[in-house]
Amino acid sequence: MKCPKCSTTVLTENINIQADIAKCTHCGEVFKVSENLTDDTYKAFDINTPPSGVSFKRDVDTTVISATTRSALAFFLVPFMLVWSGGSLGGIYGSQILQGEFNIFMSLFGIPFIAGSVLFWSIALMAIFGKVVLTIDRQGGKIFTGIGKIGITQHFMWSEVSSISEQANYSRSSRNSSSVIAIEGKKRITFGSGLSDDRRYYVLHALKKIYGQVKR
Repeated sequence: MKCPKCSTTVLTENINIQADIAKCTHCGEVFKVSENLTDDTYKAFDINTPPSGVSFKRDVDTTVISATTRSALAFFLVPFMLVWSGGSLGGIYGSQILQGEFNIFMSLFGIPFIAGSVLFWSIALMAIFGKVVLTIDRQGGKIFTGIGKIGITQHFMWSEVSSISEQANYSRSSRNSSSVIAIEGKKRITFGSGLSDDRRYYVLHALKKIYGQVKR
């Protein structure tokens, strides 16, 4: 692999595939591996050996890649949400139900707690039951993110795709960021923030490899 800044060959020990980062000891440049892969690197990537939690199936016309979003984070989120949402919503709305009285001030005060509960419960459930499924053919594909049959489906056409990469997804509400797979082109599609690093790495490079085959 060559450094994108000075074109010096980067030593193997300075390349971290799992973290998707490499460093050139000649000029000090730090860069993403996924954005600087050569043809030889792609040839070395074996699409037929997915990591744990990922399945790969291919027939004559269709390729299906399924990756679970199961995470140990669920062991923290579920107990936390049971206490947090149960205590806050129960205290705000449960007391009104028990007393048989409607308090508009308390009801309005509880709206942010309802929104927070919906958001964090969706994250918790994705950490237990969630999945990302890519169904791809020669024209394009669809990406489903959700639980069972409930979720979001995004569609793309290969003819409209210009690049595929891993990017940082910054939250507006905090300084934290997570990594997502981004498909750039006529429209921008991002997905995979709930995947573990090794699963996201496989999905990213499997998608890139298929894209390269379609272009050829």
